[in-house]
Amino acid sequence: MTSKYPDSVLPRIRAQVQETLTCQAETVQLALEMHFAQRLGALRGLLACCLGEGQAALDVGVALDLVHVSLQRLHVRLEDGTGVPAMMGTGACVLAGDYLTSAAFKVLIRCRDLPVLDRVARTITHTCEQDNRALESDPRGRSRLRRRAALDLALAGVAAEAGAILSGHPELARPARRLGLRLQAVHALTALVEHSEAAEAEGYRARVRRALGGARRAAGQLEGRLNPALGLAGRAGDLVNFVEQALRQPKPALS
Repeated sequence: MTSKYPDSVLPRIRAQVQETLTCQAETVQLALEMHFAQRLGALRGLLACCLGEGQAALDVGVALDLVHVSLQRLHVRLEDGTGVPAMMGTGACVLAGDYLTSAAFKVLIRCRDLPVLDRVARTITHTCEQDNRALESDPRGRSRLRRRAALDLALAGVAAEAGAILSGHPELARPARRLGLRLQAVHALTALVEHSEAAEAEGYRARVRRALGGARRAAGQLEGRLNPALGLAGRAGDLVNFVEQALRQPKPALS
């Protein structure tokens, strides 16, 4: 039986990652194990393929997933002293993250659409810049965890935007981007709930519910602009449901 999107894309994303990351070093394999264990580690790949499952869209999504692992799961968590980065140690963590970043660009340069490639590369650079600024004190008093959670919004948004363009639907790039931002917000706020206590956690839960409602509206707006003849009806809504169900699962031990 043929799987339905988004489940249909997950095996291809995993195969692409494994094909690209050929290094068998223990640190790299541990980082990959962590990536595949995450509830929504492949979110950017899924967003890129929301409006089509072509190879170009998949390549960009996988590249952005790898950048996410390198920056958000390895490099910026070094100072936390928890999870896989703590197990690996500083040197191994930095080297594994660097390898994943180089592999991401190895996949990304397959993109033949230069404006899309430029847009994605600029977003990655901007995210790296903001990662560095997150180490500084925030004049608005936001925690580093909260600021880091916001950084992933850009990667998710550009994944959805690039996927729409590469799938032949440039007119849907903006609504697709909006969906990506909303779904990443749901993911980020859920993580903040899990790292907060009492009243603060309840406040984040309320924001998760609002963000999920926003994601459903964004999916509806996107699908409202689709040509029914394209056979893409329901995919955006299916992705929202997938994300919601994934985030209801227990947080993996390897994180």
